[in-house]
Amino acid sequence: KGIIVGSAFLNAAACFFFVFTIGNYVCAVITWVVSAIAGVTAFWAAILKAVRMISPKEEQGRAYGFWEGVCGLSATLGNFAALYAYSRFDDSVASLKAAVVSMGIMCVIGAVLVWILYKEEMAEAQNEAASAKKVSIRETFAVFKMPRLYLSCIIIFCTYGFFSSQTFLTPYFTNVLGAAVTFSGILAIMRSYGLKLVGGPIGGVIADRLHSPSKLAIGCYAVMFLSVVYIANASGGSHLITILTALSLLLATVCFMARGTMWATIDEADVPKELSGTAISVASIIGFNLPDTFLPPLLGSWLDRYGNQGYIYIFIFLCSLCVVGTAAGIVMIRTGKTVADKR
Repeated sequence: KGIIVGSAFLNAAACFFFVFTIGNYVCAVITWVVSAIAGVTAFWAAILKAVRMISPKEEQGRAYGFWEGVCGLSATLGNFAALYAYSRFDDSVASLKAAVVSMGIMCVIGAVLVWILYKEEMAEAQNEAASAKKVSIRETFAVFKMPRLYLSCIIIFCTYGFFSSQTFLTPYFTNVLGAAVTFSGILAIMRSYGLKLVGGPIGGVIADRLHSPSKLAIGCYAVMFLSVVYIANASGGSHLITILTALSLLLATVCFMARGTMWATIDEADVPKELSGTAISVASIIGFNLPDTFLPPLLGSWLDRYGNQGYIYIFIFLCSLCVVGTAAGIVMIRTGKTVADKR
Protein backbone atom coordinates (compact mmCIF):
# COMPACT_ATOMS: atom_id res chain seq x y z
CA LYS A 1 0.00 0.00 0.00
CA GLY A 2 2.81 2.39 0.89
CA ILE A 3 4.62 1.72 -2.38
CA ILE A 4 1.45 2.25 -4.43
CA VAL A 5 0.61 5.55 -2.73
CA GLY A 6 4.21 6.75 -2.77
CA SER A 7 4.60 5.89 -6.46
CA ALA A 8 1.42 7.77 -7.35
CA PHE A 9 2.54 10.88 -5.47
CA LEU A 10 5.99 10.64 -7.08
CA ASN A 11 4.37 10.42 -10.51
CA ALA A 12 2.26 13.48 -9.69
CA ALA A 13 5.39 15.35 -8.60
CA ALA A 14 7.05 14.43 -11.91
CA CYS A 15 4.06 15.84 -13.80
CA PHE A 16 4.13 19.16 -11.95
CA PHE A 17 7.93 19.35 -12.25
CA PHE A 18 7.62 18.92 -16.01
CA VAL A 19 4.98 21.66 -16.24
CA PHE A 20 7.15 24.20 -14.43
CA THR A 21 10.30 23.29 -16.40
CA ILE A 22 8.74 22.72 -19.80
CA GLY A 23 11.11 23.57 -22.61
CA ASN A 24 14.18 22.34 -20.72
CA TYR A 25 15.48 19.13 -22.29
CA VAL A 26 17.45 17.98 -19.24
CA CYS A 27 14.40 18.43 -17.01
CA ALA A 28 12.31 16.51 -19.54
CA VAL A 29 14.76 13.59 -19.34
CA ILE A 30 14.62 13.72 -15.54
CA THR A 31 10.82 13.66 -15.72
CA TRP A 32 10.82 10.56 -17.92
CA VAL A 33 13.32 8.74 -15.68
CA VAL A 34 11.34 9.53 -12.53
CA SER A 35 8.10 8.50 -14.25
CA ALA A 36 9.66 5.18 -15.23
CA ILE A 37 10.77 4.53 -11.65
CA ALA A 38 7.41 5.60 -10.18
CA GLY A 39 5.19 3.95 -12.78
CA VAL A 40 7.03 0.71 -13.48
CA THR A 41 9.96 -0.19 -11.22
CA ALA A 42 8.20 0.25 -7.88
CA PHE A 43 4.52 0.50 -8.70
CA TRP A 44 3.99 -2.47 -11.00
CA ALA A 45 5.02 -5.27 -8.65
CA ALA A 46 3.20 -3.62 -5.74
CA ILE A 47 -0.14 -3.20 -7.50
CA LEU A 48 -0.13 -6.75 -8.85
CA LYS A 49 0.75 -8.13 -5.44
CA ALA A 50 -2.06 -6.03 -3.93
CA VAL A 51 -4.58 -7.60 -6.30
CA ARG A 52 -3.36 -11.05 -5.37
CA MET A 53 -3.44 -10.34 -1.63
CA ILE A 54 -7.10 -9.35 -1.45
CA SER A 55 -8.36 -12.34 -3.44
CA PRO A 56 -8.66 -15.96 -2.31
CA LYS A 57 -6.92 -18.60 -4.40
CA GLU A 58 -10.10 -19.75 -6.13
CA GLU A 59 -10.86 -16.20 -7.34
CA GLN A 60 -7.45 -15.13 -8.63
CA GLY A 61 -8.52 -15.18 -12.28
CA ARG A 62 -11.61 -13.08 -11.58
CA ALA A 63 -9.64 -10.59 -9.51
CA TYR A 64 -7.01 -10.00 -12.19
CA GLY A 65 -9.62 -10.06 -14.95
CA PHE A 66 -11.77 -7.36 -13.36
CA TRP A 67 -8.65 -5.39 -12.46
CA GLU A 68 -7.67 -5.46 -16.13
CA GLY A 69 -11.14 -4.26 -17.11
CA VAL A 70 -11.09 -1.40 -14.62
CA CYS A 71 -7.62 -0.45 -15.89
CA GLY A 72 -9.12 -0.12 -19.36
CA LEU A 73 -11.97 2.02 -18.05
CA SER A 74 -9.71 4.30 -16.03
CA ALA A 75 -7.26 4.66 -18.92
CA THR A 76 -10.10 5.63 -21.25
CA LEU A 77 -11.56 8.17 -18.82
CA GLY A 78 -8.11 9.52 -17.95
CA ASN A 79 -7.18 10.02 -21.59
CA PHE A 80 -10.47 11.75 -22.30
CA ALA A 81 -9.89 14.05 -19.31
CA ALA A 82 -6.40 14.92 -20.53
CA LEU A 83 -7.72 15.46 -24.05
CA TYR A 84 -10.45 17.76 -22.74
CA ALA A 85 -7.89 19.79 -20.77
CA TYR A 86 -5.69 19.96 -23.86
CA SER A 87 -8.55 21.25 -26.00
CA ARG A 88 -9.33 24.17 -23.69
CA PHE A 89 -6.36 26.22 -24.88
CA ASP A 90 -5.30 27.49 -28.29
CA ASP A 91 -1.59 27.70 -27.52
CA SER A 92 0.15 24.34 -27.91
CA VAL A 93 2.42 24.81 -24.88
CA ALA A 94 -0.48 25.84 -22.65
CA SER A 95 -2.49 22.90 -23.94
CA LEU A 96 0.29 20.46 -23.11
CA LYS A 97 0.68 21.95 -19.64
CA ALA A 98 -3.05 21.58 -18.99
CA ALA A 99 -3.02 17.94 -20.09
CA VAL A 100 -0.01 17.10 -17.90
CA VAL A 101 -1.53 18.92 -14.92
CA SER A 102 -4.69 16.85 -15.33
CA MET A 103 -2.56 13.71 -15.21
CA GLY A 104 -0.83 14.89 -12.06
CA ILE A 105 -4.17 15.66 -10.40
CA MET A 106 -5.46 12.19 -11.29
CA CYS A 107 -2.35 10.66 -9.68
CA VAL A 108 -3.01 12.60 -6.48
CA ILE A 109 -6.67 11.57 -6.45
CA GLY A 110 -5.71 7.93 -7.03
CA ALA A 111 -3.13 8.02 -4.23
CA VAL A 112 -5.61 9.48 -1.75
CA LEU A 113 -8.32 6.96 -2.69
CA VAL A 114 -5.93 4.01 -2.29
CA TRP A 115 -4.76 5.33 1.06
CA ILE A 116 -8.34 5.63 2.32
CA LEU A 117 -10.08 2.68 0.66
CA TYR A 118 -7.49 -0.08 0.23
CA LYS A 119 -7.31 -2.27 3.30
CA GLU A 120 -4.43 -4.70 3.45
CA GLU A 121 -6.46 -6.73 5.95
CA MET A 122 -9.13 -7.62 3.37
CA ALA A 123 -9.93 -11.21 2.36
CA GLU A 124 -7.09 -13.67 2.86
CA ALA A 125 -4.64 -10.93 3.74
CA GLN A 126 -6.37 -10.56 7.12
CA ASN A 127 -5.50 -14.10 8.11
CA GLU A 128 -2.05 -13.97 6.58
CA ALA A 129 -1.18 -10.71 8.30
CA ALA A 130 -1.52 -12.36 11.69
CA SER A 131 0.91 -15.12 10.83
CA ALA A 132 3.04 -13.20 8.38
CA LYS A 133 6.73 -13.87 8.70
CA LYS A 134 9.64 -11.76 7.69
CA VAL A 135 11.16 -13.05 4.49
CA SER A 136 14.91 -13.51 4.54
CA ILE A 137 17.18 -12.71 1.63
CA ARG A 138 17.80 -16.44 1.12
CA GLU A 139 14.06 -17.10 0.88
CA THR A 140 13.68 -14.22 -1.55
CA PHE A 141 16.32 -15.65 -3.87
CA ALA A 142 14.60 -19.03 -3.62
CA VAL A 143 12.06 -17.60 -6.08
CA PHE A 144 14.62 -17.99 -8.84
CA LYS A 145 14.72 -21.75 -8.17
CA MET A 146 10.99 -22.30 -8.79
CA PRO A 147 10.60 -23.98 -12.21
CA ARG A 148 6.86 -23.36 -12.39
CA LEU A 149 7.43 -19.62 -11.98
CA TYR A 150 9.32 -19.66 -15.27
CA LEU A 151 6.38 -21.42 -16.89
CA SER A 152 4.26 -18.49 -15.71
CA CYS A 153 6.86 -16.11 -17.17
CA ILE A 154 6.63 -17.87 -20.54
CA ILE A 155 2.83 -17.65 -20.54
CA ILE A 156 3.00 -13.95 -19.69
CA PHE A 157 5.65 -13.38 -22.38
CA CYS A 158 3.64 -15.15 -25.07
CA THR A 159 0.38 -13.46 -24.11
CA TYR A 160 1.75 -9.95 -23.83
CA GLY A 161 4.03 -10.47 -26.81
CA PHE A 162 1.04 -11.43 -28.96
CA PHE A 163 -0.98 -8.49 -27.62
CA SER A 164 1.71 -5.92 -28.38
CA SER A 165 2.59 -7.45 -31.76
CA GLN A 166 -0.97 -7.58 -33.06
CA THR A 167 -0.72 -3.82 -33.66
CA PHE A 168 0.98 -4.74 -36.93
CA LEU A 169 -2.38 -6.02 -38.14
CA THR A 170 -3.50 -2.40 -38.57
CA PRO A 171 -1.05 -1.54 -41.39
CA TYR A 172 -1.58 -5.03 -42.83
CA PHE A 173 -5.29 -4.39 -43.28
CA THR A 174 -4.53 -1.06 -44.96
CA ASN A 175 -1.43 -1.79 -47.04
CA VAL A 176 -2.10 -5.39 -48.08
CA LEU A 177 -5.83 -6.03 -47.85
CA GLY A 178 -6.81 -2.55 -48.98
CA ALA A 179 -9.01 -1.57 -46.06
CA ALA A 180 -9.72 2.12 -45.48
CA VAL A 181 -7.43 3.96 -43.06
CA THR A 182 -10.39 5.00 -40.91
CA PHE A 183 -11.56 1.38 -40.70
CA SER A 184 -8.13 0.23 -39.55
CA GLY A 185 -7.96 3.08 -37.07
CA ILE A 186 -11.29 2.17 -35.49
CA LEU A 187 -10.21 -1.46 -35.18
CA ALA A 188 -6.93 -0.35 -33.59
CA ILE A 189 -8.77 1.68 -30.95
CA MET A 190 -11.14 -1.19 -30.20
CA ARG A 191 -8.22 -3.61 -29.94
CA SER A 192 -6.25 -1.36 -27.63
CA TYR A 193 -8.94 0.00 -25.33
CA GLY A 194 -12.60 -0.76 -25.99
CA LEU A 195 -12.63 -4.55 -25.64
CA LYS A 196 -10.38 -4.44 -22.59
CA LEU A 197 -13.49 -3.68 -20.56
CA VAL A 198 -15.10 -6.90 -21.79
CA GLY A 199 -12.31 -9.40 -22.26
CA GLY A 200 -10.65 -9.05 -18.85
CA PRO A 201 -13.70 -9.69 -16.65
CA ILE A 202 -15.04 -12.47 -18.89
CA GLY A 203 -11.67 -14.17 -18.91
CA GLY A 204 -11.42 -13.90 -15.14
CA VAL A 205 -14.78 -15.57 -14.56
CA ILE A 206 -13.99 -18.39 -17.01
CA ALA A 207 -10.52 -18.95 -15.53
CA ASP A 208 -11.99 -19.36 -12.04
CA ARG A 209 -14.62 -21.79 -13.29
CA LEU A 210 -11.91 -23.83 -14.98
CA HIS A 211 -9.86 -23.60 -11.78
CA SER A 212 -6.84 -22.80 -13.92
CA PRO A 213 -5.80 -19.65 -15.79
CA SER A 214 -3.47 -21.87 -17.83
CA LYS A 215 -6.44 -23.79 -19.22
CA LEU A 216 -8.05 -20.52 -20.28
CA ALA A 217 -4.77 -19.40 -21.85
CA ILE A 218 -4.56 -22.60 -23.90
CA GLY A 219 -8.09 -22.07 -25.24
CA CYS A 220 -7.29 -18.44 -26.05
CA TYR A 221 -4.09 -19.42 -27.85
CA ALA A 222 -6.07 -21.82 -30.04
CA VAL A 223 -8.50 -19.06 -31.10
CA MET A 224 -5.65 -16.59 -31.61
CA PHE A 225 -3.70 -19.10 -33.71
CA LEU A 226 -6.65 -19.88 -35.99
CA SER A 227 -7.52 -16.18 -36.34
CA VAL A 228 -4.00 -15.30 -37.45
CA VAL A 229 -3.94 -18.17 -39.94
CA TYR A 230 -7.20 -16.95 -41.49
CA ILE A 231 -6.07 -13.33 -41.66
CA ALA A 232 -2.77 -14.37 -43.25
CA ASN A 233 -4.67 -16.24 -45.99
CA ALA A 234 -7.52 -13.73 -46.45
CA SER A 235 -8.24 -12.61 -50.00
CA GLY A 236 -10.31 -9.79 -51.49
CA GLY A 237 -14.06 -9.70 -51.83
CA SER A 238 -17.08 -7.67 -50.74
CA HIS A 239 -17.52 -9.87 -47.71
CA LEU A 240 -13.92 -9.42 -46.51
CA ILE A 241 -14.44 -6.25 -44.45
CA THR A 242 -17.33 -7.77 -42.53
CA ILE A 243 -15.40 -10.94 -41.75
CA LEU A 244 -12.24 -9.05 -40.79
CA THR A 245 -14.22 -6.76 -38.50
CA ALA A 246 -15.84 -9.66 -36.67
CA LEU A 247 -12.60 -11.62 -36.53
CA SER A 248 -10.57 -8.65 -35.28
CA LEU A 249 -13.06 -7.96 -32.50
CA LEU A 250 -13.04 -11.64 -31.53
CA LEU A 251 -9.24 -11.73 -31.58
CA ALA A 252 -8.98 -8.64 -29.39
CA THR A 253 -11.53 -9.96 -26.90
CA VAL A 254 -9.82 -13.33 -26.59
CA CYS A 255 -6.43 -11.66 -26.30
CA PHE A 256 -7.69 -9.52 -23.43
CA MET A 257 -9.17 -12.61 -21.79
CA ALA A 258 -5.71 -14.18 -21.76
CA ARG A 259 -3.93 -10.97 -20.80
CA GLY A 260 -6.35 -10.18 -17.99
CA THR A 261 -5.69 -13.52 -16.29
CA MET A 262 -2.05 -14.17 -17.13
CA TRP A 263 -0.84 -12.84 -13.77
CA ALA A 264 -3.03 -15.39 -12.01
CA THR A 265 -0.66 -18.08 -13.32
CA ILE A 266 1.80 -16.93 -10.62
CA ASP A 267 -0.66 -18.16 -8.01
CA GLU A 268 -1.17 -21.33 -10.05
CA ALA A 269 2.60 -21.82 -9.89
CA ASP A 270 2.24 -22.02 -6.07
CA VAL A 271 4.47 -19.04 -5.38
CA PRO A 272 4.09 -18.12 -1.68
CA LYS A 273 2.20 -14.84 -1.29
CA GLU A 274 4.94 -13.32 0.86
CA LEU A 275 7.24 -13.72 -2.16
CA SER A 276 4.74 -12.30 -4.67
CA GLY A 277 6.60 -9.01 -5.07
CA THR A 278 9.83 -10.70 -6.12
CA ALA A 279 8.04 -13.22 -8.33
CA ILE A 280 6.05 -10.51 -10.10
CA SER A 281 9.21 -8.49 -10.63
CA VAL A 282 10.87 -11.47 -12.31
CA ALA A 283 7.76 -12.12 -14.41
CA SER A 284 7.57 -8.44 -15.37
CA ILE A 285 11.15 -8.40 -16.61
CA ILE A 286 10.73 -11.56 -18.67
CA GLY A 287 7.09 -11.22 -19.69
CA PHE A 288 6.75 -7.44 -20.09
CA ASN A 289 10.11 -5.73 -20.46
CA LEU A 290 11.59 -8.16 -22.97
CA PRO A 291 8.66 -7.97 -25.44
CA ASP A 292 8.51 -4.18 -25.13
CA THR A 293 12.26 -3.92 -25.68
CA PHE A 294 12.93 -6.08 -28.70
CA LEU A 295 9.66 -7.08 -30.40
CA PRO A 296 8.63 -3.72 -31.97
CA PRO A 297 12.06 -3.06 -33.56
CA LEU A 298 12.42 -6.72 -34.59
CA LEU A 299 9.05 -6.96 -36.31
CA GLY A 300 9.43 -3.49 -37.77
CA SER A 301 12.81 -4.42 -39.25
CA TRP A 302 11.17 -7.34 -41.08
CA LEU A 303 8.80 -4.92 -42.80
CA ASP A 304 11.66 -2.55 -43.63
CA ARG A 305 13.76 -5.34 -45.12
CA TYR A 306 11.16 -7.54 -46.81
CA GLY A 307 8.22 -5.17 -47.44
CA ASN A 308 4.80 -6.82 -47.39
CA GLN A 309 6.51 -10.22 -47.27
CA GLY A 310 7.54 -9.25 -43.75
CA TYR A 311 3.94 -9.67 -42.62
CA ILE A 312 4.23 -13.39 -43.33
CA TYR A 313 7.15 -13.60 -40.90
CA ILE A 314 5.13 -11.63 -38.35
CA PHE A 315 2.22 -14.06 -38.71
CA ILE A 316 4.57 -17.01 -38.27
CA PHE A 317 5.98 -15.37 -35.15
CA LEU A 318 2.50 -14.77 -33.70
CA CYS A 319 1.56 -18.40 -34.32
CA SER A 320 4.83 -19.49 -32.69
CA LEU A 321 3.94 -17.51 -29.56
CA CYS A 322 0.63 -19.38 -29.41
CA VAL A 323 2.38 -22.75 -29.75
CA VAL A 324 5.02 -21.99 -27.10
CA GLY A 325 2.41 -20.54 -24.73
CA THR A 326 0.22 -23.62 -25.16
CA ALA A 327 3.16 -25.89 -24.37
CA ALA A 328 3.96 -23.89 -21.22
CA GLY A 329 0.30 -24.03 -20.17
CA ILE A 330 0.15 -27.81 -20.61
CA VAL A 331 3.31 -28.30 -18.56
CA MET A 332 1.95 -25.96 -15.88
CA ILE A 333 -1.26 -28.00 -15.60
CA ARG A 334 0.51 -31.37 -15.55
CA THR A 335 3.11 -30.32 -12.98
CA GLY A 336 0.31 -28.85 -10.89
CA LYS A 337 -1.39 -32.22 -10.80
CA THR A 338 1.90 -33.85 -9.79
CA VAL A 339 2.37 -31.39 -6.94
CA ALA A 340 -1.24 -31.91 -5.80
CA ASP A 341 -0.80 -35.70 -5.81
CA LYS A 342 2.33 -35.44 -3.67
CA ARG A 343 0.38 -33.44 -1.14
